[in-house]
Amino acid sequence: MTIEREAVRRRRNRVYASLSEMAAPLLRFATRQYVRAQPVPPSQWRTLAIFGAGHIGDTLFRTASLPTLRRALPACRIIYVCSPVGAELLNTNPNVDEALPLVREGTKWRGQRATMDALRERAIDAALCTDHIAYHEDLLLAVRARIPARVSFVHKGLSGLVTHAVRARYPRPFPAYTRALVASIAGVPEDWSLQPRVYVRPGDERDAAETWRELGLDESTPVVACTMTVRQRGAAVWPPDRFIEALALVARRRPLQVVLCGSGDDASALTAAARQAPPSLTCRVMAGRLSLLGFAAFLQRCDALLASDSGPRHLANAVGTPVVFVRSLNVSQREATVYCDSETDVAPDGEFLPVAAQVQALRSLRPADVALALDRAMARWAARGG
Repeated sequence: MTIEREAVRRRRNRVYASLSEMAAPLLRFATRQYVRAQPVPPSQWRTLAIFGAGHIGDTLFRTASLPTLRRALPACRIIYVCSPVGAELLNTNPNVDEALPLVREGTKWRGQRATMDALRERAIDAALCTDHIAYHEDLLLAVRARIPARVSFVHKGLSGLVTHAVRARYPRPFPAYTRALVASIAGVPEDWSLQPRVYVRPGDERDAAETWRELGLDESTPVVACTMTVRQRGAAVWPPDRFIEALALVARRRPLQVVLCGSGDDASALTAAARQAPPSLTCRVMAGRLSLLGFAAFLQRCDALLASDSGPRHLANAVGTPVVFVRSLNVSQREATVYCDSETDVAPDGEFLPVAAQVQALRSLRPADVALALDRAMARWAARGG
């Protein structure tokens, strides 16, 4: 495997990657001695742990490939190591046997004794290290947990810790990385849809319907959900007044109901944004009223979602609701752009920008252009019978 220089942006990290490859034989020997177990082929795996980042979007990215993984490993117990919020999405997924909520953002959870105990007591045969950015952290965790087989990318070095290496082929859309790993294990082409999978329960649908009624939404008039906030560090957002202006422009063309959505912490900001709406546009506020699966069921009832690049974008993709989103400008453009044909990226060109440059770039995004994209997305949805 060769280090992919484009993926290693800092010169210092390229040096580290090269040094790790020079030390690969030593790392391989030391790892075998420490783990004290030989890896076996996928057909003999009885327990597989999936490692990856813990945000909502990161979890949803990976769900597109779980059905293929399940078909490839029908006798294997699949454990997904996730965050508590990720467990909410995975507990109903038939392709996951256990959602193990060990990930704690902002803490060194990989080094905690409870993490190691939880992994070792499950006698895991293989680890699927799906984070293509900082995969070294999950590789080291897998070694410390004495997991014999470790499936990972090696485009940033450390191939000596990997037993089943996969080419990253950076850059590609985020969900395509997990698809590449699963395809390599299963021995099948990388040709399935990247649409995320969520499995809502009847109770989630009832909660969504009740919230719909409480908000006084009219079934005969199109409903657009709007999420303006992001949780991603270092990401600037399109200002709330621009979202409102774009929605007001759409409302001039067609009858429209708008629901500003977010967590309970977003309630005051969303209420302030709703007050900025002109008299011709009534914005309802729904903050923290539904579980994640309940919110997915709510989005499924909507005609479109206008969003920042955050978890709700991927929830809407999962339920097939059209999405118009403002892509984050602090990450790779080619990785973060569209991966479903139901979504539209309206952000200006740009990637890996510092916050000040992101703010400046977002000023060039005109509400009229966003309104046009949203109007077209809704028209396509209606033409399909949505």
